[in-house]
Amino acid sequence: MQRQSQRTGWNWARLPMAGWAAIVGIGSLHAADDWRQFRSSSGNSAAPQATLPDDFGGDEKKHVLLQIPIAGRAVSGPIIVGDQVITTSSGGVDQRRLYLTSVSRTDGRVLWQQQWVARGRPFCHPTSANAAPTPASDGQHVFAFFSSNDCAAFDLEGRLVWVRSLATDFPKAGNDVGMSSSPWVIDGVLVLQIECQGDSFAIGLDAKTGKTLWRVDRPRQANWASPTSVQTEDGKTLILLQSSKSLLGLDPTTGVTKFELDLPCSSIPSTVAVGQTLFVPSGGLTALRIGRSDQTPEILWKNNKLGSNSASPILHEGKVYCVNRSVLVCGDAQTGELKWQVRLPDAGSIWATPVVVDKRLIAFAEDGKAFVVDLSGDEGKLIQTNTLGESVLGSPAVAGNQMWVRSVSHLWKIGDPD
Repeated sequence: MQRQSQRTGWNWARLPMAGWAAIVGIGSLHAADDWRQFRSSSGNSAAPQATLPDDFGGDEKKHVLLQIPIAGRAVSGPIIVGDQVITTSSGGVDQRRLYLTSVSRTDGRVLWQQQWVARGRPFCHPTSANAAPTPASDGQHVFAFFSSNDCAAFDLEGRLVWVRSLATDFPKAGNDVGMSSSPWVIDGVLVLQIECQGDSFAIGLDAKTGKTLWRVDRPRQANWASPTSVQTEDGKTLILLQSSKSLLGLDPTTGVTKFELDLPCSSIPSTVAVGQTLFVPSGGLTALRIGRSDQTPEILWKNNKLGSNSASPILHEGKVYCVNRSVLVCGDAQTGELKWQVRLPDAGSIWATPVVVDKRLIAFAEDGKAFVVDLSGDEGKLIQTNTLGESVLGSPAVAGNQMWVRSVSHLWKIGDPD
């Protein structure tokens, strides 16, 4: 691995096992507005206290504070931990070269970068990348996971803590269009959902050591949805895993099944949990209420008009928002009633989950268009269409009054100066 240019690159196959376990993490640079994993620290892609300009990008790069070139290619989103904005990428032959880069949230300078070689299958669809899953952090470590099922943990100074090549243990894990489920870290456990037609499973790794705590078999079908967590009524934490067959709730420390609901779910957009309510991409959208940890969730409502094809749903101020191809759909979170729809013209494909800031929703299309929808009225209103001029498939992150966007080869800081 290589840390900036001061370190000599090395292949992890040459690092003794004892060396992996000997490196320890340091303290967190925790900030209240950290965005630590896919769709924020909470798993709901909303930053209601933030404000952003409606117009940005274009030829004049309006309100673009930084545009930082990043080695390799990525369709993952960035995360934010304290003053660090951290992103993954992959490059080289067959995208076997893996990168993890940290830049300063203040001025964009590279704080550290690590790179190593994939041990698993890096192959993916041309529009995707080996760097498809968004990284995660527990505030002390950063966990980088890739489509090749290579996973590594670093401390916040970029020092290696541990590394796992899950493809070594499970050589049939993978598919020809690539894996993209993002990791989720909770209660000291890193949860990975690795589902395909071959070796298909979910696994819980000790966040400090990388050792396997539990593994459960999963349906042998391609699935790109990401795990998330929820607090039950009796204060327990459950990990949620969705598939085309069911919704599963597990104890994150043991992997013991707490409930399994016969609810066929989508294989790309992921569940959102807010309080004890789940919004599950199933039959359009299905709302569930979580009771005690020993109870099966109760179905509150279902509406097939609130579907998402790729982006995950978002909850904000009593409404739930979904992107169905090129249409933004708003529903009442309590009743499931369809409130309004707004077409996003010439949107093409929208893979990234939008972000809600204050009274605005910002949705990025694959070609770099960014649609800004005003949510303040009785109906949504498209008020601005921006462009970055570069493909965007990763979900943005927000900290303070700035938004960080990962295009395929750059990291963008958008907003007004502090």
